[in-house]
Amino acid sequence: MRKPKLQNRVGRGIATLPVSALLALALWWWPQGSYSHDYALGLVLVALTAYVLVETNNTFQLIRVRSRMVASVWLLGMAGLGFLHPLQSSLVVAFCLAASYHLLFRSYQRAEDVYDVFHAFLMLSLGSILFPPLLFYVPFYCWYLLVFMRALSLRTFFAAWVGLLLPFWFWGGYLLWQCDFSSPRWWEDGFLPFHNWLSHLSSYITVTPEWWWQQPLSVIRQSFLFWMILAVSSSIYYLQRSYDDKIRVRMMLYVYIFQTALTLLFAFLHPQDAAVLLPLLLLNAAPLVAHYFTLRSTWLCFFSFLFFLLGAIYIGYLTFT
Repeated sequence: MRKPKLQNRVGRGIATLPVSALLALALWWWPQGSYSHDYALGLVLVALTAYVLVETNNTFQLIRVRSRMVASVWLLGMAGLGFLHPLQSSLVVAFCLAASYHLLFRSYQRAEDVYDVFHAFLMLSLGSILFPPLLFYVPFYCWYLLVFMRALSLRTFFAAWVGLLLPFWFWGGYLLWQCDFSSPRWWEDGFLPFHNWLSHLSSYITVTPEWWWQQPLSVIRQSFLFWMILAVSSSIYYLQRSYDDKIRVRMMLYVYIFQTALTLLFAFLHPQDAAVLLPLLLLNAAPLVAHYFTLRSTWLCFFSFLFFLLGAIYIGYLTFT
């Protein structure tokens, strides 16, 4: 076996997560220098998402050595994205999606696990109330249940749809109580514009790349491109070395790879939502990046780790100045 390099020691170190948490706490407070309810609630949501990632890694052993790198990558990434620190819908959506993944993974090879499937789709539905395009994940979730989790049966299929429709059922009851049956702004402002982009995909593809490469590059675009590079490179690495892991772990990390590809597709089709999609991209990329840095001991991985550290510092500098 090769001698562990810097990235391996950091990925397996017991101090990595506490240091990442302290750094995130400092960067949350430092730009404003005082207490703010919006920033505090944003930090709470990021911390809860980190806790879900820790539990997911501990429960399913996404990394086959003792490591807290998954949550650390999430915290370090969010710490440098200053424009995402105040409370906003994207942080709630990221938490709902993280919880949905954890519940989805619990259904692995349990065809009658209606409880976890119901709650996985319930969390996905709750996130879609704040970010309607999240509903486009639904058919892919059914695919994950069938192919990766091997848990799709007639009972889990209907449990998924009950969980998906439950929040909208209560919402319809609220509208009935208010006697307001007009078209909700959720549909008009959220879902329909995204649907219109899809319906005009052929003409839109020729316009979209210009937004990403316009000069000067905005902070959001630079941040998104930085995490896109890390996500894509880590995904390619894992697809090449996936058979080193157990079958269960491979299936779960394949879900993260698919979700990363879907998030990048959403960003390409609707780049104006890049700020909302950025936490989702970071959430999906964190297990893949952490797996790469913790277990790979090549010089290429070492330089990739340096790129990650320097890039995170650079993005943090842009957002805090």
